[in-house]
Order: sequence, then C-alpha cells, then structure tokens
Amino acid sequence: MTRALLAALALTLAAGSASAQRIHIDVNAAQKPIPVAVQRFAGGDGALADDFYGSLVAGLEFSSVVVHVNPEAFVEPRETKDFEAPAVPCDNWKAIGAEGLVQGELRELQGRAQVRFRVWDTTRCRLLGEVGFRERDRAELPTLARLVADDIVQRFTGRRGVSSTEIAYVSDDGRHNKEIWLMNADGSSKRRLTNNGSINLFPSWSPDAKTLVYTSFKGGLSELYLLFRGTRPGTKLIQTRDEKFRGVWSPNDDTIAAVVSRQGNTDLYTVSASGKDPKRITEDRSIESSPSWSPDGRKLAFVSDRTGNPQIFVKDLDSGEVRRLTYNGDYNASPAWSPTGEWIAYAAQAGNDFDIYLITPDGSFTQPLVTANRGDEDPAWSPDGRKIAFSSNRRGRKEVYRVDVNGQNTTLLTDGAGNCTNPAWSPWLE
Repeated sequence: MTRALLAALALTLAAGSASAQRIHIDVNAAQKPIPVAVQRFAGGDGALADDFYGSLVAGLEFSSVVVHVNPEAFVEPRETKDFEAPAVPCDNWKAIGAEGLVQGELRELQGRAQVRFRVWDTTRCRLLGEVGFRERDRAELPTLARLVADDIVQRFTGRRGVSSTEIAYVSDDGRHNKEIWLMNADGSSKRRLTNNGSINLFPSWSPDAKTLVYTSFKGGLSELYLLFRGTRPGTKLIQTRDEKFRGVWSPNDDTIAAVVSRQGNTDLYTVSASGKDPKRITEDRSIESSPSWSPDGRKLAFVSDRTGNPQIFVKDLDSGEVRRLTYNGDYNASPAWSPTGEWIAYAAQAGNDFDIYLITPDGSFTQPLVTANRGDEDPAWSPDGRKIAFSSNRRGRKEVYRVDVNGQNTTLLTDGAGNCTNPAWSPWLE
C-alpha cells in the first residue's frame, strides 16, 4: 500500500492527534411522540395476527415520533371489527389519550400475507389518506409489518418511517479479515455479504438500494467493487492500476464519487456505475477523501488537509467553487450530508477521541450530537433524516450504534464478536 493511500485512509478513518473546540448549542429539542392506538388487524389465524401485531408496533416505536397506546387502556375493541365503517368513535379514542388510530385486515392466501389498513386522526376525527394495501410471502411477515409501520408514520408526519430499511457495515467478526455485513435497521437479521478473507471497507448504497459499492484489497491493490442483490456476481468498478477507495453513490443517479490515488496524488473523481468516463474533480496537491453528496447531487462535502490539518470542505460541482466548512478543531473528518439537506454530520476530535457533530451546510452553526469518553465516528444518516448510525469504541471494541437526530435514544445495534465500523444506511427498499 502506498504512502498516499495510507494517508488517505488515515483521513477517512479520522485518526488524528489534536483537540476540537466544542460548541454546545441545543437546537434539537425533543418532540413529544404522537400517541396512536393500534387495533389488532381482523382476519388471519391467531399466530399470524400476533406476529404481525408485534412487528407492526415495534416498527412504529422505532420511528421515535409515533408511540402506541397500551391496549389495556382501550374502551373500544382491541381488534378491528368493521373495517369499512365510514366513521369511528373518536371521542372514545381521545379519552384514552390516542391522537391516532390504526385499523386493518390481514389475510393469508396461497402462502402470501395480504394486508390493508387505514389511519385515523382522532383529534380531528378524519381519515388520513386512502386505504393502504400491501402483501408479501408469509415468511416475510415481519418485513410486511415494518413496511406498513413506515407508511403509518408517513400518514402522521409527512415523512416515511425507516424501520423497513437496512444498514450495511464492516465487521471482522473477531478475526483478522474485514467483511461487508448487512442487518435490519433495528439490528436484527445480521448476515455476511462478502467472504473473500481480505480487507473490505466503506460500503455505499445505490439510490434504488439494489447495489453496494465498496472497497476491497482482495486483488492485492485497493479497488472499488460493485455488489448486487440476488445472484448476479460482483464486478470491479474502475479498470485501472491506480489505487482507489471509498466510492460513494450519488443520491439521484448512477454517478459515484471515488477517491483515486494516481501518480502519488490522492484526489476525488466521479465515475458512472459502469466504470466509464472517470472525471477528476479536485486537483490540489493535498490529500482529498471521504466524499459525501448533497441531496440534490450538485455539491460534494469532503475532507482535505490542504490547510495543514484535515478539515471539511464543500465543492459546488456546477461552478467549481470550493469553500472550507469547518474551522473549529484541528481534525474533522467523515462528513455525511443529511438527506433533508439541513445538516452535515461529521467526526470532530475531542482530546484523544472523536465525537459526532452537526453543522449547517453554510457553516454558520455547529453543535455536538454524540459525545462520550471514547471515540464516536463514521456517521451515516437514515433516509428520513431522523436518525444517524455511527461506530463507537465506548465499550472497548468498535460497535455500531444509532441515535435520533435530537441526540436521544442511543441504541447498540451490533453486540457480537469483533469490531464493527463503516455503517451505511440504505435508502427505502421500495
């Protein structure tokens, strides 16, 4: 591995030796979750209904913006009795503190689970949107319930929930090699995606969530590879002998921002998902790394040591303008642009460790999101912009956590052998 690549990897992994100035300003006041009564869906056998109900409630609670009302408090039936009724007794639901009501029907037909549901605003006593309909194989019942939960969250908040999404990450599984793994957003159903016995890093999702680009040393050099859902074999992205790492997919098309070390200089390039037409977009003699796209795909945040120490910069791809974003602290790394465009999360060194900070894209305002006595790094946004996954060694080894954007509900997701890093939150799967 060349000196340039080692230095670029160091920038990306946020390894430094200086302190960051902390700015403590609270703008993310906790919002009270919306209390929603969820009736058991009519139809189906007992086990089907029970399994669906448990997964549905868990999906709603995952959102942190909707909370289910304990059925013990219901004065109305716990199960949907008349799905086609033109009205519901809103006063009875409001009396137990429910601001919303979810009703539904669940059926199993030829191995497929079918569900339709409707959502009521009991405060205003009106139906929120049209009746929904979804279906999945019976074996995918938890996924079906999470999809419905995410739809329900959208009815109440205008933004779809993310309990049905996934998180890719890197784990050494207690061994020396690092492989790409995948898990549900709640940390369940962990499964390994690569198994080449080498070092694999930095997964990044395509906009349709069907493909990952990642870095691997399996061929000797650091290269970018594509990994597809299904049985299609993976492929190398760029067919050159240059060292490459950390490809990051544009949120809007098949363009990938890549870090390429060419002739001893490490710069940012863009390339199509076919590997064609690499275009150099930074030409400074410094080391550029860790690109992150703006939601509209017209800007890139990245890390550069052009001013001496690693700092975060933003490049406008239309005008070519580059501006420095971070000034506080001597080592800032791993920028991650929120899908709503409001924030850029990044890792800022505090003493010997790193904390997760938020900064506005114009650099006018910054605040800490996650602080601990150990290092918190690798921020990755959920597609709704309400949560961030990150890696931390607060329990000794590195593990993946998630936290709400208001700094609350920090939750451990990977609790097994080995170190887990580089989380990448998928887009919505549908």
